[in-house]
Amino acid sequence: MTAMQPKPNRPTGVTVLAILDILAGIVGLAAGALFIGIAALASSSLAAQYPALGTISGIASILYALGALALVLGLISIVVAIGFLGGKGWAWTLGIVVSVINIIVSIVETVIGFSNNVVGVIFSIIIIYYLMRPHVKAYFGKGPAVVTAMQPPPMSSSAP
Repeated sequence: MTAMQPKPNRPTGVTVLAILDILAGIVGLAAGALFIGIAALASSSLAAQYPALGTISGIASILYALGALALVLGLISIVVAIGFLGGKGWAWTLGIVVSVINIIVSIVETVIGFSNNVVGVIFSIIIIYYLMRPHVKAYFGKGPAVVTAMQPPPMSSSAP
């Protein structure tokens, strides 16, 4: 039976990614709550009092859907952040998958002329590159442990 290798220390970049995911999660949760709140306001009795606003229910439905999506994405960001902090392999996989999806969505948005999200593409590529680094993969249990070479002690010469 082989002895279990100790878990490597968490790389600083993983901590930074986790903090960014927590912040993104908080923003997603807040945006989701805001969209749902606005949708609830729009579909309340206020809309019934003003029949000229007949399209308000359609807008409210869209806001409810956007709110639900933002809430789900916010929760996913927070769960991934917790996984990053704990060095969970599934969090590493999800980080790669989400980054690839972000690249594809950004490229499609650029092609159809919706936006030009070059910064998002570059940021996602940097995240993928970082998550593929050997010491980061080792932290998540996705690669062999990285052994740092020890420096030999300096040679001292005793001159006569």
